[in-house]
Amino acid sequence: MTIPSPQSDNGDSHDADPPSTPPRFTPQDRTSSQPDIHLPDELWLTILDSPCTFNPSIFTEIMYNLIKNPNITSSHLFRADIYYDSDEARPQNQHHFREEYRPLAFSLPGYETTRTIVRKLIPRNPQLDDHLLQTCHFLFKSDSDQEETLVIYTPHVRTAEEMPFYHPAVSRLAFTHTQHLLTKTATISISYSLFPSPAPSTPLPSKLTRTALRLLQTLHKHGQGKLSGYEKRVHLDQLIPQKRYQDTYARLKAKYGRFLAEKWVEVTDASKHVFEDIAIAAFLVELWGDLYSFPDLAGKPPFPGFVDIGCGNGVLVYILLSEKYPGWGFDARARKTWSTFPAEVQAKLQKRLLVPSIFPQQQQQQQPYEQPDETTLQWTNGLFPKGTFIISNHADELTAWTPLLAYLTSSSFVAIPCCSHDFTGARFRAPPSKMLSAYASLVSYVESLAVEVGFETQREVLRIPSTRNLCVFGKYIDLDAGGGDGGDGRLERVVGIVEREVKMSVEAVGKAWVERGMGLGAKPGSGH
Repeated sequence: MTIPSPQSDNGDSHDADPPSTPPRFTPQDRTSSQPDIHLPDELWLTILDSPCTFNPSIFTEIMYNLIKNPNITSSHLFRADIYYDSDEARPQNQHHFREEYRPLAFSLPGYETTRTIVRKLIPRNPQLDDHLLQTCHFLFKSDSDQEETLVIYTPHVRTAEEMPFYHPAVSRLAFTHTQHLLTKTATISISYSLFPSPAPSTPLPSKLTRTALRLLQTLHKHGQGKLSGYEKRVHLDQLIPQKRYQDTYARLKAKYGRFLAEKWVEVTDASKHVFEDIAIAAFLVELWGDLYSFPDLAGKPPFPGFVDIGCGNGVLVYILLSEKYPGWGFDARARKTWSTFPAEVQAKLQKRLLVPSIFPQQQQQQQPYEQPDETTLQWTNGLFPKGTFIISNHADELTAWTPLLAYLTSSSFVAIPCCSHDFTGARFRAPPSKMLSAYASLVSYVESLAVEVGFETQREVLRIPSTRNLCVFGKYIDLDAGGGDGGDGRLERVVGIVEREVKMSVEAVGKAWVERGMGLGAKPGSGH
């Protein structure tokens, strides 16, 4: 068997991130040697092995993480839902009582079964691939020479034809960690139990070989990373549980993805922008479900409507309106995409320049927000109806303004920063904090402004196809109820913050902002 060159991970980039550490992954072909597993009624074949230096406890920990997060090894999978775990005092739900969810029995002579898990593999595209139930057994054996720890995956299918595309077409697969006690060395290996066939394939199909290589390489990488002290820095799903978010994303993608991609008229990549906005919409739908009542019920406030400031291509506004969330969006530049939406959506996408109410240019006409006139580029002063949820998705010049606008209108907000601009609209590097990158500094800057004016903030790493995937959620706290700032006091406070940050008078800041904004409105719109 020819072993392909080890590949870099191409699964979920947030999860598959431990760095490679010595010793190097050196896979050896085992297909011509005796398999690690012997059962009289099953055809087992050990495909590859490799030396490692991590111990059985790290192996067990890494394998459990891979069982919970199959997206680490397959970009076709969202996640795994755990339906039964023998280590839990009470199983997660009652599905395991149904026959198809019950653990499939497996035993190996001389080995003790230490844990059994039933999981359901959830594909990214359920329209193409079906889910797959799988029983995972942890086994252990010890003698005077070595300790063996095995993890056996058994899919709940009877034939290779029933197997989804994303899973190798084998009846079982096994990972083995062997700790050699005398030499104080260790190896890991991967084995397949093949489906019965009248004419066994020789050699092994290349797809099965490539899959074995990838799975063993990922195990080696994560095990050695754990041994070297690696701790995961990116923690997903802090605000919204993974299952809820991904189920909503799959629903929205099936409902809107094809239409939006086929109707795309911008020069930018439809696959990036469309599915990124679908993912953000899924996050907002779930977040709003936690914050507000639909319909109005006791215990939660009613949904206050939304405004997408710097809405760009309008895809996010279109999806949210189509899901019956009232709101609108504006941008200093219209986009060609707007014309592809139904008339009722187009009416909610406005070409408008936001000139904040603190500027003298707005002081002379301090009227509350009104529905804009579609015929001309008009200003909006950012005084939206009280409580309107503010969305700031890669809003660039408006990013730093987002928590201040929300403060002035007693609103909660979500900001997904991208490019860094100061309060005049000029490009700048946000004040660095603890040697952070420019992007991380911008996120921290937005969060610090929100905290300064009284917001309760939380961060989320969004599951979107972008490196600019950090989100700041600012939850409005009613300061007035506790004797906080009133309307005039808030204006004065925001003026003080802006003048402090740019070291200019508010009059000079307003002049620079309007000049830059009018120039921006004259440019053709980009894809976002």
